[in-house]
Amino acid sequence: MARILTITANPLLDFLSSQALVPGKVTRCPALSPMAAGKGINVARVLQRHGHQTCACFFAGSHTGAMLSEAVAADGIPTLAIPTRARLRIGLISAANENQAQGSLLEDGFAVEEDEAQALLDAVNGRIADQDLVIISGSVPDPRLQQLYAKIAAECQNQQVTCWIDSYGAVMDAALDSPHPPSLSKPNREEYAMGSQWANVEELHITDGGKGTTIRRPEASYQLSPPPVQEINPVGSGDCYLAGLAHARLSGWELSDQFRYAAACGAANAARWDVAQIAPGPAIDVLLPQVRISEAR
Repeated sequence: MARILTITANPLLDFLSSQALVPGKVTRCPALSPMAAGKGINVARVLQRHGHQTCACFFAGSHTGAMLSEAVAADGIPTLAIPTRARLRIGLISAANENQAQGSLLEDGFAVEEDEAQALLDAVNGRIADQDLVIISGSVPDPRLQQLYAKIAAECQNQQVTCWIDSYGAVMDAALDSPHPPSLSKPNREEYAMGSQWANVEELHITDGGKGTTIRRPEASYQLSPPPVQEINPVGSGDCYLAGLAHARLSGWELSDQFRYAAACGAANAARWDVAQIAPGPAIDVLLPQVRISEAR
């Protein structure tokens, strides 16, 4: 299997409650369960469950960062945790039961100093040569990191390792406008609207939940219609799509089968309560024949 490094600059320690919040009232629950979150961590979790050798790199400040590192390691994923002086951001997810759409509250980001950003770059640069694929996912926690993804993509190019970036906004535009843009990007529809440099990426996947995915490649464009599922929790479905695509591509599958598997992984995640816990098996396989692929005009 392949070796994949995921990078999550803005990870999150979520606390999960089985009780729904009621405005104006105190809500008690048996426990708040900590859960490792962040787009790249979700991708690493799914790829690890597909048998690949993954390593998750992320910022991890203070006691919340230590808790996040422990949660990622508990999934069997090796980590590159970069300390920061500022604590890691936290969030709260609540729902009355596993069949009800969740509500969430989360912090936006945290400060990252110049030496801390350099420590992440050094750690990543030292691992790139050993990878088959580098995937950078999510936003940055500090606006001073606008050039971070462009620098990583450039080093991937220098070391001849494929780099994918799933991000948006200024940090994504900077990476796409650089001399060495990533070979693939996967914004959702809202993130796509925030960018201006998408023409510079060789392969672009624009996801839009149950409405499908528009794919633009050098040879053609495609429209991907996902299988219909009863949606329980769509959080992380884009990450599962990207992980499924990476698994299929690194396994050498035909292009149509890559697209079909990616869409099925995203849909399988949306049909579950827990985030990015899908694995190869019937839950994905049953959806594959229902994926529709057409060439876009």
